[in-house]
Amino acid sequence: MSFEFIPPEILPFRDLEGATIAWLVVIYLLTAVIRGALGFGAIAPAIVFSSLLVEPHHAILLGLVTGSLCQFQIFPFGLRHGDWAVAKPMFIAGFLAIAAGVFIFKSLEAGWLTICLGVAMAGIVVLDHYQVMERLAQRIDIRSLPAAFGLSIAAGLIAGIAGGGGMYLYSVYLKYACPTPNALRGTSILLGAIFIYWRFIAAAIMGLISLRLLIESALLVPPSVIGAWAGIHFFRRADSKRFYGAFQAVLFFGAAILMWKGLRQVL
Repeated sequence: MSFEFIPPEILPFRDLEGATIAWLVVIYLLTAVIRGALGFGAIAPAIVFSSLLVEPHHAILLGLVTGSLCQFQIFPFGLRHGDWAVAKPMFIAGFLAIAAGVFIFKSLEAGWLTICLGVAMAGIVVLDHYQVMERLAQRIDIRSLPAAFGLSIAAGLIAGIAGGGGMYLYSVYLKYACPTPNALRGTSILLGAIFIYWRFIAAAIMGLISLRLLIESALLVPPSVIGAWAGIHFFRRADSKRFYGAFQAVLFFGAAILMWKGLRQVL
């Protein structure tokens, strides 16, 4: 099929082969299953594995815009059940750190960005698997303003540069600060949505969001919605510990491949 009637500057995935586009659709479908089953965690693996197929800046921006579009599905829950008193201390530091992270992201060459992405995702998996932040929370008051401020800066920089993974650090604070499971989920969604929209705004201000990128991301929304639906209906009752363990292993494997790919580019 010819698409010559579409201006080349807005033709989606114009530089990719059909097989690569199909793999992108599969990646977004499968990673959305994770969000449906666990309630979070779709953007990070989508970025990691799509970075193996396309240039890392493109992969991260695809994850950002697609994630922003998909947030409309769950954002109302965050607005209703999120605890604004808990979320407020995270906002100022998070906004500044995300803006700085997006600026660094824009400045990095592809090889170094690939390495940073792999290191960030692998580091998050290790911290999460060995519960490093939870052990740290037993030694300091994680609910104090300095601790919340520091976590928000670290998470914002990671999210701004790598495109995802920041909520893993935010979740440590939220586990201790939110009084109920419903408030925890609602506040997580509230923070995640507001921060991803802010990242979108920061990226747009820096000239990183194009019409072609918006079209490409819109095409990835349907498989993301289908994957989330499948996760909710078929995997929510699965053994959550095993499911999450498998998710960590797959994400770490993808991050390790990214680090190797980045090192080959810069050496």
